[in-house]
Amino acid sequence: MSLRETYEKKMQAQLGELKAEIAELRKKADQTETNLQLEYYTLIDELHLNLETANLKFQLLKDASDEKWDEFKSEFELVWDSLRELVKSVTSP
Repeated sequence: MSLRETYEKKMQAQLGELKAEIAELRKKADQTETNLQLEYYTLIDELHLNLETANLKFQLLKDASDEKWDEFKSEFELVWDSLRELVKSVTSP
């Protein structure tokens, strides 16, 4: 397996884990007090939008030619890092 394939499989798994983490946040939001739910739902919607952007960038990365792969990898990693920071800020007490 090439480094590219290994990286893509790893990131695909991490995107899946993040999707599950966001779903878990929604479940927790469903169980919070009504006055906090709107705030949680707004943050979760923002996470979903960022996740969709990360998925799009990841698809471009997977479809990229060998010549463009490093460029798309850099773009994906910027979006990925931003998404992870957003998740961390939402899940930190």
